[in-house]
Amino acid sequence: MKALLISGLALALALSFASAEAQQKTATASETKIGWQALPQDNLLYLDTDQGRIVILLAPQFAPEHVKRVKELVKNRFYDGVTFYRVIEGFVAQFGVPEHEWGNRAKLTPMKAEFSWPVRGADPYLLVQRPDLLAEETGFNQGFAVAREQNQEWLVHCPGVVNMARANEPDTAVADIAIMMGQAPRHLDKNMSAFGKVIWGHYAVNRVRRGEATEGGVIGSAAARTVIKQARLGSELAADRQLPLEMLSTNSSEFSQSLAEHRSRTHVFYQHKGNGNMDVCYPQVSVRLIKAV
Repeated sequence: MKALLISGLALALALSFASAEAQQKTATASETKIGWQALPQDNLLYLDTDQGRIVILLAPQFAPEHVKRVKELVKNRFYDGVTFYRVIEGFVAQFGVPEHEWGNRAKLTPMKAEFSWPVRGADPYLLVQRPDLLAEETGFNQGFAVAREQNQEWLVHCPGVVNMARANEPDTAVADIAIMMGQAPRHLDKNMSAFGKVIWGHYAVNRVRRGEATEGGVIGSAAARTVIKQARLGSELAADRQLPLEMLSTNSSEFSQSLAEHRSRTHVFYQHKGNGNMDVCYPQVSVRLIKAV
């Protein structure tokens, strides 16, 4: 009975809380690519940390100016040697250079917020939930979870989503980047300029050293922080240092079928099938590594 209970728990976790790490797969170059899209290296940000490699998919189609800024900073090696200086368990891992440590670094011009954009009819949008608890509806657009309301669309702060940290005023983001971790902090939706998401190396994010809750997650000692040894765009790396990654298209029949299965809970494990509603952060968009044959 104990073995059965353990197996049931493992199955429940696998079915109900499928992590992004579990969605990372490996395929050979000879396998079919139906439904899969190669990810351009110029939109992949590689963070090589002392806890492992993290890969972020940038989204210039949603936050073009923030992606442009990040790419410029990466090419100028701004992020090389910076640390995760504010890390709150179950919420956020923020890296960059705390203002009091800037020293002689030239201060950058604050950016105009890119919290949302007008709904574009030509985008390959897939509806997930209407109404959503916090918006008129939610869905997927080009691999990203989004919300819509009053003809505006924005990225949903699901775990792994990245935004640019700011002060209280909206147009104050400069360079520091925050990775969402743990539960989805959706109170940040349409309040932060989100511009990408972690697609590889979630284990490394989970290993980033935490700060104390009593200190707001801020780690005062630089020696105690997780370090980003280098940050590079995939297009800057030699071919043998790149990860040839593909993402399942959220406009594919395969992804739609996956959504239907998640929504209906047809597996025999489920005794309660739910009411058919779905949190847009629940279904994971699969990413796989292509290995040469």
